[in-house]
Amino acid sequence: MSFPLLALFLLGAGALLVWWPSRVRWVEVGGFVVLAVVWLTTMALQLAAAPDDAAAWASLFPGVFANLCLLVVLAHLWFDVRWAVVASLAGPAIALVVGTVRFLPVEPGMRNYALDLAGALGYVVVLAMLAFLMARSKEALALSRAEAARLRELAHTDVLTGLPNRRSLIDALHTAVQDRRAGGSTAVVLFDLDHFKAVNDRYGHDVGDLVLQEVADVVLSSLRPDAVFGRWGGEEFLVVVPRADLEAGVAVAERLRRDIAARGFPGGLAMTASFGVSVLSDADSVDAVLLRADRLLYVAKEAGRDLVVTRLPRP
Repeated sequence: MSFPLLALFLLGAGALLVWWPSRVRWVEVGGFVVLAVVWLTTMALQLAAAPDDAAAWASLFPGVFANLCLLVVLAHLWFDVRWAVVASLAGPAIALVVGTVRFLPVEPGMRNYALDLAGALGYVVVLAMLAFLMARSKEALALSRAEAARLRELAHTDVLTGLPNRRSLIDALHTAVQDRRAGGSTAVVLFDLDHFKAVNDRYGHDVGDLVLQEVADVVLSSLRPDAVFGRWGGEEFLVVVPRADLEAGVAVAERLRRDIAARGFPGGLAMTASFGVSVLSDADSVDAVLLRADRLLYVAKEAGRDLVVTRLPRP
């Protein structure tokens, strides 16, 4: 009896997943219910067909108890923790009712198989509770790891733009310094939005925030995948371009300058940006390259804005 029912279920589940793959939840619930019904029905039939209590008791091992243990495992594979413990305890509860009907009443002087059945099913209940505790522990660990990952992301991400923040950019610069000393080449592009304070003063900080987000989108769409781009602070942004010399860094800055100037911002605003571009030298530290890029950016501001500057003026 059990094999035709299982075969029918498997054929139906296969067809359902082929035509409606999103219905996998139906297959999980249906599969558990079908297996539980088939195995518990088989148990009842075996008990009913046994000529005496001893034979009925012997018919429960190993198949019936193995199936009940397997139901516990399947419940915790297919359901969330709360429903898994309910489903895995339902099997032993029904088996106890079925077995009690078969083994009671007990004749005087005869072995009480109903009590033996309750004791044996207690092991299945213990297995279900152990599986529940393990599932809860695993769930708590997953939540803890997810929270730790979220906190790590927040520590290295600018909340407004979703870009790497200053801390993350400094880490990228430390890596760039190490790469430069190993023979690599890294360009550093620091830029600042021109007259951004006037935007906040005239249109409000909400519009200013939208402008910063739009700038982030513009730059991200223009950079190559290995470049590190983040918000340095306020309206300042930093780009770290690995394997790039000064000429390549200038090309990146000029492209960004043109893209920002050509972009239409919220409220019909037109924005420009000023750029300072430098390349890590062998003796550079993170502080040194940042100071140089900042000075170059200042020169671009003083020279009229909307410029890319790579060299400091002679004293």
